[in-house]
Amino acid sequence: MIKKTKIFLAIFFTALTAVNAEVFTIGGIQINGLQRISRGTVLSYLPAGVRVGSSMESERSANIIRALYDTNFFSDVAVKRSGNILIINVVERAVIGSLKVSGNKKLSKQQLMEALKNVGIAEGQELNLAILKGMEHAIGEQYRSMGLYNTKIAIEVKDEDSNRVTVAINIVEGPRAKIKSINIIGNEAFKQNILLRELTLSKTKPWSFLTGSDQYSKEKLEADLEKLRSYYMDRGYLKVNVETSKVLITPDKKNIYITIKIVENSIYRFSRWEINGDLLNRREEIFKLVTIKSGDIFSRKAVIEIQANIAQLLGNDGYAMAEIRPDYGIDDNLKKVWIKFTIKPNHRVYLRKINFMGNNRTNDEVLRREMRLQEGGLFSTTKINESTRRLANLGYIKDIEHRIVPVAGANNQADLHYSVKEDTAISMQLQAGLSDKEGFLYGMSVRDQNVFGTGKSASIQFDNTKAHQSYGISYYDPYFTTDKIGLAVNGYVHKNNPNKISDELSSYRSSTYGVNVAIDIPISDYTQIVWGVGMEHIGLGHAHDSIKNTKMEKFIEDYGTSFNQIKLSSSLGYSNMDRAIFPTSGFAHSLSIDGYLPFNKQGLLFYKADYVAKYYRPLIRDFILRLSGELGYGDGLCNTKILPPFRNFFAGGIGTVRGFDADTIGSEEDKDRVIGANLLTVASASIIIPIPAKDVVRPSIFVDVGSVHDRSFSASDLRASYGIQIEWRTPLAPLVFSFAKPMRKKAWDNAALFQFSLGANI
Repeated sequence: MIKKTKIFLAIFFTALTAVNAEVFTIGGIQINGLQRISRGTVLSYLPAGVRVGSSMESERSANIIRALYDTNFFSDVAVKRSGNILIINVVERAVIGSLKVSGNKKLSKQQLMEALKNVGIAEGQELNLAILKGMEHAIGEQYRSMGLYNTKIAIEVKDEDSNRVTVAINIVEGPRAKIKSINIIGNEAFKQNILLRELTLSKTKPWSFLTGSDQYSKEKLEADLEKLRSYYMDRGYLKVNVETSKVLITPDKKNIYITIKIVENSIYRFSRWEINGDLLNRREEIFKLVTIKSGDIFSRKAVIEIQANIAQLLGNDGYAMAEIRPDYGIDDNLKKVWIKFTIKPNHRVYLRKINFMGNNRTNDEVLRREMRLQEGGLFSTTKINESTRRLANLGYIKDIEHRIVPVAGANNQADLHYSVKEDTAISMQLQAGLSDKEGFLYGMSVRDQNVFGTGKSASIQFDNTKAHQSYGISYYDPYFTTDKIGLAVNGYVHKNNPNKISDELSSYRSSTYGVNVAIDIPISDYTQIVWGVGMEHIGLGHAHDSIKNTKMEKFIEDYGTSFNQIKLSSSLGYSNMDRAIFPTSGFAHSLSIDGYLPFNKQGLLFYKADYVAKYYRPLIRDFILRLSGELGYGDGLCNTKILPPFRNFFAGGIGTVRGFDADTIGSEEDKDRVIGANLLTVASASIIIPIPAKDVVRPSIFVDVGSVHDRSFSASDLRASYGIQIEWRTPLAPLVFSFAKPMRKKAWDNAALFQFSLGANI
């Protein structure tokens, strides 16, 4: 409207000038006011016939003004005449030289800049105040949809040199409006508290700062309404109506009250079903996938599952584009639903190409070798799902999506496009500080799981405190041979002298030097076996003469203080976890056995076995059950009568029994000189709590039970604790924070309410 008014006024005032008084022949064209735009550009936009030597008539003035305004290059255009010279005066639109956004926290600068660019507002573009004003409203609406009703947006335009301006968008987001109540009306079949559990949104609760469930947004509410519809339709209410009755916000825009209206109508039941179409001679198998029976309460979820199961069955035979359409027949009088599945397999589909997008650092080969279907072969839904799972278990690939794209002109070919997002593969830990127990401490570790994008990993680390020194270097190639056999090499040095911290700790010092080489052989997509061999030297020495552990003293008396060992290791592992970082479902367990042989006379003969299991299972509303356990046992062989104390198992702290000082759980006999034991039993159960940042931070509540035992298991040795744990995947290293309280302990145990770990396995 503003632009049309300007054009009208420009034409009106031009009509008053001499240029329209009479027809004349254009002897020249003079353009005034150009700064950035070239004369040639303006001439190219003039109407046809406005050229030197052509006749200038009155109506052409209006055409010139319209044509130049339509370019959006100019904020003002005027046409005059001086003799036989046509004079065009223009004022160029100001150019945005600088675009600044400040005060935004909930919306990223990138999001805001992209939104501005989409409506033609970007650095280097001409300034359009009308669009800028509209964008102010659009940004405000985006904030309001997030529940930030108090957001204030101010736009300031400042003139600069050379017809340029600086546009500053200042945002004051204000507090987010919180949900004070959600009221459901019209529900008769289910109580309100049952229905509220299905919603993501909720009124403010003590833990809402973790989940964000009390933060209103229109999108969240729409999703919750759909959840309620699904809840009813999965329980027979085919014609339920769920809608938002009212969303009220208080005058101070801080609190929101939501009312949801439900019209339940009647329960419907399945009457019968049938399957039509091309069954590809798989009639019996397909019919087994139909789980509904006549008289069953109608469930939309059951119908969707049947569709998915039939699609997977056909997809495994290459029918990637199969259509399974459910058609309903509804008898409103008898409240019955008749359903017919129509199957159209279409053509068998062969895979032409696999394409990867988003892997800017990782080589295509690294991702391609995880594929369980090959180019040129038949499509398989199961193999696609397994390929996706394997990508997620690499540890540095996330947000994996795939889509099947038909090849134009070939109805039996398609491409498989994978879109991935790379997570950081490099973790670095820098440690420096001053401890009241260990004095000055420092250390560093760097691990790269994807060296130069090759999928190989390497790490180097050192730690130095008053009592402990540790150095290590490792290398792993998961595809060392063409047969997919992996190779791992690592070397290490460990020195311990706990007595330097306190006389109450271990009365001996130890030093270990070793190198180990191992190969892992895949047995299946879920199972692998590892074989390794290494050399190790262990040296022991007395650290203090006053208080000694009698078990350790007896061992040194019987076997000495210096040992040269050959280490043979083997393990068998299985894992079907859905992903490596923050898994949500799956089971993994492994059994490892290490045997130590004497390299010379200064050697021992003993073994250690360790079984570890983890289990994840999704529960309702994105809660996750996590169970874990560990059973370890070691003993001597032949002339070595016991497991050497320096290879004992330890318990206490993160990873075993939280709420107790790390590695301090033991018998009363060893309370002054804890040296562990040859038997370890640990079990843990926890519930993982969903929060908005669930891929970065994972809180959970837990119960731990466990201990170490000398030679044989005794239930009386067990300790137990409960508490809260927070796992945080930072860009540099994973962090774990634990707040735990012992609920079964011994009088001599050392409790630890708060513990944390850097680089823990999460």
